[in-house]
Amino acid sequence: MTKKYRDKEIEYEKKGQFDRDLNEDHRVFDARDIGGKFKYLPSTLWERLRRLFLIPAVKFFGSIYTFFAYGFRVKGKKNLRAVKRGAISVCNHVHEIDTLMVKLALGGFRTFHTGSYYLLKKGWAGRIFKSGGFIPVGTTLKDLENLQNAVKTLLARKKIVNFYPEHALWYRYEKVRPFKIGAFRYAAKFNAPVLPLFIEFRETKLRRFFKMQKKVILHILPALFPETDGPLKQRAQDLCDRAYAAMKQKYTELYGKEMVYLTEIAAPDGSFASETA
Repeated sequence: MTKKYRDKEIEYEKKGQFDRDLNEDHRVFDARDIGGKFKYLPSTLWERLRRLFLIPAVKFFGSIYTFFAYGFRVKGKKNLRAVKRGAISVCNHVHEIDTLMVKLALGGFRTFHTGSYYLLKKGWAGRIFKSGGFIPVGTTLKDLENLQNAVKTLLARKKIVNFYPEHALWYRYEKVRPFKIGAFRYAAKFNAPVLPLFIEFRETKLRRFFKMQKKVILHILPALFPETDGPLKQRAQDLCDRAYAAMKQKYTELYGKEMVYLTEIAAPDGSFASETA
């Protein structure tokens, strides 16, 4: 991570702007149009064939790459046993290839991933991305309706739909940022369990000696099941709060300290010094 991004993380955390992108210049001119007759899920024969060959290749080469580059490991796989039906997974958005890591952890064919619409590009790159299980999140009411229908269909097919409720990617940021409620609305509305995923960065003597980045470990936490009574908003907020609390507790367990956001403390000279947990 460059110093520029780290400085932005510190600045945004001080201001409480946890959902602000570190890179705000998004390339949208080559984004694929998701209006009109665009199908959110792989539907044609060619899309299904691409998916059939793509997912095993991603699993094979992705597993090798993430292991040697990041020492990637998955813990808590036993918690997947409780998820016999479709589920919503939520993960802290802290690595440039965390989508690949989630897919490796939960199963390539079973997992679909949501992301901003402009990540789905025109041409072959976009076709491959879509066949891999990418679901675009648009900006219009029609886009959101189509997204909801896609999520409903996937949950009925016993798939897992992954969301990043923190919204923005903050590179190798260890704390859990406040969640947006959107993913939890789908879980509450369609009575689907929520599977919290927590990405940990662990420094080892070997990686420190070779000046390598910290090891990446993805923890699958126990599934959370929605309440069946009460207004939708209340049930969604309850799921959101419980998922956030579970991931915050995991942070404390793994890093051995309470999770406290940056605060600004006035120094004697009138300047501000940042303090982190």
